[in-house]
Amino acid sequence: MDNDIKEIKHYIKIKDYKSLEELLGVFMIPTNKLQNKNFDILCYSIECGCSIKFIKQIFKWCKIEEVNYYYFINNKLISPLFNSFIYKRYEIIEFLIKKGANINIKYNDMTLLKYLITNEYFIKDFISILVKHQYAFSRNDFNLLIQKDFDLVILAFEEITVFNKDIENKYNNNYNDNNNNNINSNKMIKEKKKITKNDEKESKKEINEKYEKKENEMIFKNEISISFMWYISYFRKREFNKILELFKYETSKERCRGLNFFDNHFNYLDKKCENDIKLQFLYEIINKHIEIPKFLIENKKEFLNEIYLKNQFNRILIKKHELYSKFISNNDYKRINKFKKNNKFFLDFMQKPPK
Repeated sequence: MDNDIKEIKHYIKIKDYKSLEELLGVFMIPTNKLQNKNFDILCYSIECGCSIKFIKQIFKWCKIEEVNYYYFINNKLISPLFNSFIYKRYEIIEFLIKKGANINIKYNDMTLLKYLITNEYFIKDFISILVKHQYAFSRNDFNLLIQKDFDLVILAFEEITVFNKDIENKYNNNYNDNNNNNINSNKMIKEKKKITKNDEKESKKEINEKYEKKENEMIFKNEISISFMWYISYFRKREFNKILELFKYETSKERCRGLNFFDNHFNYLDKKCENDIKLQFLYEIINKHIEIPKFLIENKKEFLNEIYLKNQFNRILIKKHELYSKFISNNDYKRINKFKKNNKFFLDFMQKPPK
């Protein structure tokens, strides 16, 4: 390694910014020596914990314009944006994105989120940053989050929901402002005495382009995607709390079918224990007073009442009780044992029914 690069690294490490500025100013070191896979002054400075003020100075000293570059060295990814994430330099992330860093860039066909999770750098604080800066979550990203931690995917859904709502509000406000401006734009333009007819047309065009650009910025929305198999997995484990948490963020039109939304899931489950799972699921909904939508028309909601849910629950309960009683009266031990194996919740409920 050249002596000047060694010296630069030394000054960065000890944070002697004054000496570094003098060195870069005197020797006029070429950019390709300061930014390459063997040494990248920006990535190295982020790694060494240099201040945001110093990072901004590096941009000036080295005349850095491109920030979407990256290197793979021994299967290790190095890039300004990625380094800012792994070293939790949130101010620098903001700065780089303003400078044009693409948060949706792919590194050898891997998304930023996938690379962070795969290499065990991901923490929950990253979710709000990704959502804020319009990271485009994919189904695979959501799968990676839920595999790492169920709470992570719920946090992502919550952040996305809030972000999308905010975008809708901004879009609606912008749309109203745009209409008002379109009404007044002709008057405003004509009031300018020195504007010719051609200038007037150009001004209108600029105004329209300005609002189109703003509109495009406003309408970015992430789509929440909940896998059918997530529900199946949690039904099999009888982790109903997680099912109901996911259901809160369900965006498909099928959600408005209420309990019928889960019909396909129950049909997919093992028939031997399907009704027992459904019975326990209904019990959880009733016991925890979960609101299940009945229908949704023009933003008008109506929820299934508790009586309806209890009737559904009792219907299954009675059928099971009749079947079990039949096996007992016939001394059909083989079926009794099979029934016990597949109806654990029913048996527990019958032994200790709630008061």
